[in-house]
Amino acid sequence: MSLRSRLTTAFLVVVLGPVLVGAVFVAAIMSHLADAREAALADSAVTMVDSTLGTICERIQASAAAVALSHRSGGEENTIEMARLVVGRDVVDGVVFSALVEAEAASAQSVGAEAPAGTWIDCGGVTPIGDRPVVALASQAAVANPDGSLSTFTVFRVVDRDFLASVADAADAELILQDGRGEPLSVGASDAGAWATTDTLLPLRVGTASTDFTPMYWTLAAMVAASGVCALALAAWLARSTTRPLAELSGAAERVADGDLDARVPVHGGDEVAQLALSFNRMTAQTQTYVQALTASRDQMRGQLGWLGQTLTATLDLDRILEVILDTAMVTTNAEAGLVMLADVGDADQLLQRAGEGDLGITEPAAVRIGEGIIGSIAAAGTPAHGRIVDGRFGGRQRSPTEPDARTIVAVPFSGRGVPEPEHPGMRRAASEDEAAESDGEGGVLGVLVLYNRVAALGFEDADVETLKTFAGQAAVAVENVLLHRQVQRLSLTDPLTGLWNYRFMQTSLRREAERARRYQRPSALLAIDLDRFKAVNDTYGHPVGDQVLVELARRITGQIREVDLAFRHGGEEFTVLLPETDAAGGAACAERLGRAVADRPFKVNDVEGGLELRITVSVGIAVIGQHADTAAGALTAADEALYAAKAAGRDTWRIATA
Repeated sequence: MSLRSRLTTAFLVVVLGPVLVGAVFVAAIMSHLADAREAALADSAVTMVDSTLGTICERIQASAAAVALSHRSGGEENTIEMARLVVGRDVVDGVVFSALVEAEAASAQSVGAEAPAGTWIDCGGVTPIGDRPVVALASQAAVANPDGSLSTFTVFRVVDRDFLASVADAADAELILQDGRGEPLSVGASDAGAWATTDTLLPLRVGTASTDFTPMYWTLAAMVAASGVCALALAAWLARSTTRPLAELSGAAERVADGDLDARVPVHGGDEVAQLALSFNRMTAQTQTYVQALTASRDQMRGQLGWLGQTLTATLDLDRILEVILDTAMVTTNAEAGLVMLADVGDADQLLQRAGEGDLGITEPAAVRIGEGIIGSIAAAGTPAHGRIVDGRFGGRQRSPTEPDARTIVAVPFSGRGVPEPEHPGMRRAASEDEAAESDGEGGVLGVLVLYNRVAALGFEDADVETLKTFAGQAAVAVENVLLHRQVQRLSLTDPLTGLWNYRFMQTSLRREAERARRYQRPSALLAIDLDRFKAVNDTYGHPVGDQVLVELARRITGQIREVDLAFRHGGEEFTVLLPETDAAGGAACAERLGRAVADRPFKVNDVEGGLELRITVSVGIAVIGQHADTAAGALTAADEALYAAKAAGRDTWRIATA
């Protein structure tokens, strides 16, 4: 849709919209008023019908009372005279002198019309007399005679078409008597505008005339049509006068979109469209320079981000990851130099340089203690900072000699969960529950990302701080991921109680050593170690004391082997030691040292009643890979058989597997 069409449509919507909405609203109001008027007329008609019938019943009841009073005061002649009087004045249609239940049971003594056969409705109690179609409205009055008999006088009004017509005329309505007869008794047309029902005295449907608003609807439609014609003509003129200068602007914009940044728009007059043309001409004059600069920056940024993403997903080399993060941060902020400093594993208060780029003005890697110098103070505060360094001072902080010397700086500290560097698995014991809980908490400052000397001697801005926070977060995640990977890898291969290598790593190490022995024909000794009578320790002192014995035994084993040797917890109280490049004699010498280290000094453990010293001994079985077996499983079997031989020899000794 063209702009002219849109302007025309918009104008028509703005102008005709309220007109159409108003027309619909007026039509709805008219329809609602018609419905409300018809409903109100129907309700009024029902009220009028009920009122008319009530008046008739009151007259019937008054007539019955008058006849009964005449009988009480003047006898039968006065009674008949009064009955003739009320019938003659058309108050009622007839009077019957008997106890009337049904019309055919009436006495022959009556005045006026003959009592009709059918259901009579008692005006006093509004109860039908009989179960056939309603034929009369009646009222009874009883008088006690001197002889104790009871005279009953029934006054009635016949319910027929003439009766309904009189009620309909009074209520200005159409009536249908719904009393169960085959063809309902009705007065008036059956196409009334609204119908209502009443059964106050008679079961009637009451209809009222409908309200015709059709002429008003046609008048309203004609007014809307005339407004539409006028609005369409005005919209066409407005759209044509507005879109002509915009077409020129659109053509120039198309040329700019095709790469012609020299395009200009003719300026006509001084209205808002002319001002838009002037602004467009100024914009195109500056766009070419911006495009060239943004294109170069975009290409450089795309390359850096691709490099960063590839490095983060493809390697766990922490130094490499930090270098990529630092390079990307420098390119993004136009910094000339920068470095990433991490907390020292051995000294958490010491920050050491792990990555650096550009001319930092120092000969050795940067190092500073937290709280000292510019970087150390920013790290201690834990909040980012940026600004200029004047005479070695930044915001009241004096530069340390081991920090880079620069003109401007932006630094963002980043924190982590303080994951420690893994220790040698064979030289540690499992952390206590308190230590584990502390390690799960939030750690202190993990490191600081620092950039120096923005290009063109400009200072770093708040936006650079926000950008650097993103890269600092990536650095924190990278450091934690690497450390957690190392910790998980170590935990999956070590025994949680003793800190020695576990059975899984033992299988891997034995298979590797067996393959090496077959390839290079170099022996490796395998020691199977078992605590003597360890079950008695558990049964006597409990498993917590037994665990302390196992931890102390692991410590003494690692104290008697070389750095290249591997100690494993095979399971329960059984341990295994792998001695690479060691023959049977070397294995026996190591077994002898281990036996003395265990037996010569008692094991000090903590009992519930205080300190406790236990005398512990071990039995050792020795097998040589390449001599007693060529496979890992064979070597384990041979070492176990030698262990059983040491047990059989009286324990606290060692035996070498037989060939």
